[in-house]
Amino acid sequence: MSLSNALESRASDADWQLMAKHAGISPEELKSKVLKALVDLDTTGHSDEAVVHSVSAPTQSGDCQTQSFEVSLFKIIGISGELTLCGTNSTNWSAELKFCLVVAGSKVWCTSYKFDPHNLSVCFSPSVGLAKADLCFALQIENGKACLNVSGKACVWGFGWKCGKFNKTLFCIPLP
Repeated sequence: MSLSNALESRASDADWQLMAKHAGISPEELKSKVLKALVDLDTTGHSDEAVVHSVSAPTQSGDCQTQSFEVSLFKIIGISGELTLCGTNSTNWSAELKFCLVVAGSKVWCTSYKFDPHNLSVCFSPSVGLAKADLCFALQIENGKACLNVSGKACVWGFGWKCGKFNKTLFCIPLP
């Protein structure tokens, strides 16, 4: 069985449609990108460790600060998003996390969550046919800063599941 046929049996047309909608490209283009990335897995040096590719300088707007990020979690799976922290002091604040699961460079699943001083962590388990992840985000409040940590496991399917674990503090934003 070819990898292309194996992908077809793993991800339904509905899976491809949903992922393509988030990615903003056609299902055929997404299939092509994913197939190429899976074929290249063994020939390129994709890391098995979470690697922070970029963290923007925080931007300020009124009582809010926003920090954007892109992280490679495992092989061809990553996340990208932003955290917006708003408030007037270290006990009166909230933070909104918006992020997307990225497969082969395309955003295939997106969501958001609001943190506050009483809700400092959340876990998601997106599964999109050929990729799945257990993602736990935690805001760690220490030394006047809110630090965003991501931990969990990401898996990619290519003739069986290949998974990697990660636990990484992405950045810290000063509390108001």
